[in-house]
Amino acid sequence: MTTIIKANSLEQAKSRLERVRSEREATEQAARDEAHAIPFGQPNIEGRGNIYKHVQRQWDRTRRLADEEERAADRVDMLEKVEKFKEDNEQLQDVRVVGRTGWASVGAATSVNNLDYFKGRLARMIADNEAVKAWNKNHRDAKRCTFGSKITALRKKVVYLEAVKSKADSTPVSEHSQQLIDSGKVSQWKKKPIYYFVDGLRKVALTLDDNGDFQESKRYPVYEDSDRKTVQKLLAH
Repeated sequence: MTTIIKANSLEQAKSRLERVRSEREATEQAARDEAHAIPFGQPNIEGRGNIYKHVQRQWDRTRRLADEEERAADRVDMLEKVEKFKEDNEQLQDVRVVGRTGWASVGAATSVNNLDYFKGRLARMIADNEAVKAWNKNHRDAKRCTFGSKITALRKKVVYLEAVKSKADSTPVSEHSQQLIDSGKVSQWKKKPIYYFVDGLRKVALTLDDNGDFQESKRYPVYEDSDRKTVQKLLAH
């Protein structure tokens, strides 16, 4: 599962962790105090309420808060890993995170905002590859692996993102399309700005044709009949 990271996520996660931890500690202490206030060995008397009932509820709440605290701590660990990855890669703007704990996989998202990052990485990889090839010429018995396939894949990614950015920058926007954008009924995807996701629908996007009018996206098409009616209504003008 890809985790969505928003601005100030780490600060918010830390605040939430502290809040949950404080609440758990207070609830746990209240349960202990209430339990200690009950005389040792005090039995439940038939026909009367369970004198341990409220204490048991307090302990149940403590356990639930402990589970919530663990999840909150995992999220902080994951977000700190994301921040460290960004610090180590200054040109990186958008990250892709798979997982919700400190063991999450963190990498560069395929985003036009990361074009400078990918270009820089490509240049360094090409230079490293040339160095490896030079080494291999002089050390035929101890050859190192070259990066040819990785360079090809990265070059394709750069070309693709440049094409996406160019198309997004050069495609006109009709008056009707601009009205839909301004109204919030569609939102441009910042990572791949040729796509405009339809508000309220799951992974349904539109693209602009050469005249600047919206059309259904082939990559993020409509599958549900109810969603199709919504899209058709948006496209009608």
